[in-house]
Amino acid sequence: MINFDLHQIVCRPALWKDTEQVLELSSHIWDGGDYIPKVWEDWLKDPDGLLGVAEIAGRVAGTFKLTKFADQEWYLEGLRVHPDFQERGVAAHIHDYVIETWHRMGRGVLRLTTASFNVKVHHMCERTGFRRIAEFISYRAPVLPESTKDFTLVGMDEVPSVYKFVNNSPVHSLSSGLINLGWVYAIPQIKHIEDTVSSSHAWWWRGRAGFLSIWEDDEEDTREPGIELLACQLSDLPEVLADYRRLMGMVGYDSAGWVAPNQPEVIGFLEGAGFSRSWDVSLYIFELRSG
Repeated sequence: MINFDLHQIVCRPALWKDTEQVLELSSHIWDGGDYIPKVWEDWLKDPDGLLGVAEIAGRVAGTFKLTKFADQEWYLEGLRVHPDFQERGVAAHIHDYVIETWHRMGRGVLRLTTASFNVKVHHMCERTGFRRIAEFISYRAPVLPESTKDFTLVGMDEVPSVYKFVNNSPVHSLSSGLINLGWVYAIPQIKHIEDTVSSSHAWWWRGRAGFLSIWEDDEEDTREPGIELLACQLSDLPEVLADYRRLMGMVGYDSAGWVAPNQPEVIGFLEGAGFSRSWDVSLYIFELRSG
């Protein structure tokens, strides 16, 4: 353990020269499975928000990313502390710095995601005025062997119709109106739907009775799909979920997943459709609002 004083911590914008130290820090996170190495260069190029590091005596002790989704929608992600500096108040120092910076840079809403077991982060959020607005639980099922004709790819000219449909969907509202962008949750924008349509990852279900889009999670060199957006009537959800398992088999996956909202009706339909929990933990979404 390295001795230091909290007054020695300098939070500053990240630089390209920090990359080597950031990657070394990240190698200690989640047994080397941290996603930051995959996105670090893109984050460095992001002209909006703030990508930063916490430096102690010339060494990168932590990282953070204040991401701007829209003029009044922001996200705190990528908060990491090197094991050599953990349990010493560094995370709280970074957290407070980010909130102070956000109040200077923008307004509206700031969100973050943390694990259900991370009680220290929960307390840190409560201390700084955040409130928990949602909980998501990861479910997964093997694909079904039979095919389905109930899904058709969405065309780019249909994106405005999808956007309107999603925002009027009872099932989407159960996710607190948020889209899953790969462990980051935001209010859906037209550009999010355009991205999934352009990658052929967006489908209408039974004409326009439902909508589904997916994102891919890389797990140990395997591609595992997860639901990005799901919109339909609640009564249709069991059939949509069964057809989702069939569709994923047709497009070449081995399983179908959903980090689903922890709502009793949703969980019941998931388990009834053959899905089971794939993690012991759940994700909490915290939100801070400013005038």
